[in-house]
Amino acid sequence: MKKSDIPVVCIIYAIAIVFLIMTLNLPEAAQVYPMVLISALIFVNTLYLIRTFLKYRQDHRIENDYPIVFSGFLPMQFFGVFLSVAGYLVLMYFCGYYVATVVYLAGSLMFLKVPVRFNLMTVVVMVVMVAVVFSYFLKVPLPAGLLFE
Repeated sequence: MKKSDIPVVCIIYAIAIVFLIMTLNLPEAAQVYPMVLISALIFVNTLYLIRTFLKYRQDHRIENDYPIVFSGFLPMQFFGVFLSVAGYLVLMYFCGYYVATVVYLAGSLMFLKVPVRFNLMTVVVMVVMVAVVFSYFLKVPLPAGLLFE
C-alpha cells in the first residue's frame, strides 16, 4: 500500500458526491448519463480501495511514495492552471459555457506550451463534441452566462 492511496480515494469519493448532488438538480431526463458515470466512478474507486486494503493485509507495509509522486512538481505550472480554472468558472458565469471553454482551453494549452495546431485541434474537437453530445443528443442545458441569457 502507498501512503498516497487513501487521500486519493477520499478525494475521488468527495468529487463523486459533489457531482451527485449537482446531478440531482438537473432535469430528470438529463440525469441518466451523469448518474451512470458517477456510479461507475464510485464502483471503480471502491474496487481500488478494496485492492489497496488487500495489498496492505498481504504485506503490512505502507510505502511513502510522496517523494516519487512530487519529484517533478512544477509550482508555477500548478498554480497557473489552478488560477486558470478559477478564471474559467468566473468567465462561465458571465459569458457561458462555450465562450469560457474556448478561452480556457486555448489559454491553458498556450500556457502549457502546447503547439498551436494541437491547441486548435483540441479546442475545435472539444467544442464540437460537447455541442453534439450534451446539447443535441442528451439535451443537457449548458450555462449561457449573464451576457447571453
